[in-house]
Amino acid sequence: MADEVLVEDQIRDAKALIEILDADGASPSLAAWYYYEDAESWQLVLAGSFFDDLLSVKGGQSLAYRKVVDAFAKGTFSSLSIAEVKLVKTEAELPKTIGTFIKTPSKGFVRAHFTNNFVNGIFLKDILLLRSA
Repeated sequence: MADEVLVEDQIRDAKALIEILDADGASPSLAAWYYYEDAESWQLVLAGSFFDDLLSVKGGQSLAYRKVVDAFAKGTFSSLSIAEVKLVKTEAELPKTIGTFIKTPSKGFVRAHFTNNFVNGIFLKDILLLRSA
């Protein structure tokens, strides 16, 4: 099956969501569109200390996603849904791997696209990095 295409509107909406999270004190230190080859879909992967704290406690996953849902309620998103957002801890494999090769300011943005790369033994099929602080 052909790879799903990431569209410009999804990228714009992701940036708007991140800006809302920044304003709400839940700044992600990692924000990246990552293509999960096994699921044949793009996911907006977010990680940061705010989410680490929530994801580390019982029931915290629901609270972490509640923060994202609240951010969705504050914006208008035509091409992004909560189902496309994946929260991970900053110690997870993907944030640690990405952090080894690019850094951004804590609330800055970059647009760096990588395809078919091995980094520290991890294969990255397709990734569009928006933030890696």
